Amino acid sequence: MVANTSWSIYNFRIGLIRSLINAGHVVYAIAPRDDYSDKLTAAGVTYIDLPMQAHSTSPLEDMKMFFRLYQIYRAHRFDMILHYTIKMNIYGAIAAKANRLISISIITGLGRTFQFSNLIQKLINRLYRVSASCAQELWFLNTEDEQRFIDERIVKSEKTFVLPSEGVNLSRFIGSALKDKTSGVTRFLFAGRLLKDKGILEFVEAAKRIIQLEKKVKFEVVGFVNPNNSMSVTLSELEEWQKQGWINYLGSHEDIRPYINRSDCIVFPSYYQEGVSRILLEACSMSRPVITTDQVGCRDVVEDNVNGLLTTPRSVDSTVRAIFDFLNLSHNERLAMGQKGRQKVKESFDENHIIDIYFEKLFCYPTKDNQNKGDIKHVTQQ
Repeated sequence: MVANTSWSIYNFRIGLIRSLINAGHVVYAIAPRDDYSDKLTAAGVTYIDLPMQAHSTSPLEDMKMFFRLYQIYRAHRFDMILHYTIKMNIYGAIAAKANRLISISIITGLGRTFQFSNLIQKLINRLYRVSASCAQELWFLNTEDEQRFIDERIVKSEKTFVLPSEGVNLSRFIGSALKDKTSGVTRFLFAGRLLKDKGILEFVEAAKRIIQLEKKVKFEVVGFVNPNNSMSVTLSELEEWQKQGWINYLGSHEDIRPYINRSDCIVFPSYYQEGVSRILLEACSMSRPVITTDQVGCRDVVEDNVNGLLTTPRSVDSTVRAIFDFLNLSHNERLAMGQKGRQKVKESFDENHIIDIYFEKLFCYPTKDNQNKGDIKHVTQQ
């Protein structure tokens, strides 16, 4: 598994990793070293450091990363390589093909990839076309991203597959009962990377407007600031918003569950090109109603007026209206929304189902030890 952070490999795929290891396979993780690299090693993964600058646009840095991947692949001769994130999908697929190795590129969302100027966009499309010809398949997390790649002639439809999200562990993400609305304040939570295109500014502006009219509400934020990302808000901005009394910043936490549990509703006004939003899956799995945007990767999880409310992307007015609509719901209506969210995750996004798909798909390719692939044994993440 190759990605631009060890954090993402561990947080999004540890259930898959444990199932693969439990079935007798050797799993490698290739990513830059961070706080989660040692956790991967502790889980039984063979970790290989990949020095890179994830947000760099330097062709020289990209070529260094490409040759490092090429050397790793030549030395280890992996049976199967799974690439995640844009640079790995592009350069990793080419490096694998150059070594005559099987690889799959997994598009976990378009992010800002398709929001650049025409010239840069044409270059990205061309690079993706080359890499798509090198990969065995391209997997997407939603049908809209898949269709866009087909429409823009980046890949032929016979080489695509839709993986219905990266899944959520239903036995780990179980919510406590929603408190009765008469018992105190209503808490709205924003959780995730504190990036502007994830909707943090819209959340704060909505909070600013609403607390002037409604006193029994709290707006809370959990997430980390990334000073290396130009789209990230700053710590000083968070401190100022908290000083003004608009939000309560609760810091960055490895385990989001206690903060989802203390909330009544998750608000995620993202206009980022999500694959399938992880925080929405976790919130719904914990039976929490959600307010999010009518946007690819968000509407895949939330149905308007069923398990949450959909808003117009980039619209503070729409977000404010949705929050007031939620405040006007009865306790039973809120409970029903949460229960329907849990049911939707159960039916469509259960991690065990995603792992089954991985096993079914990965072992249809000929490798030297396919015959001993073992049974699928899911290992619950604690």
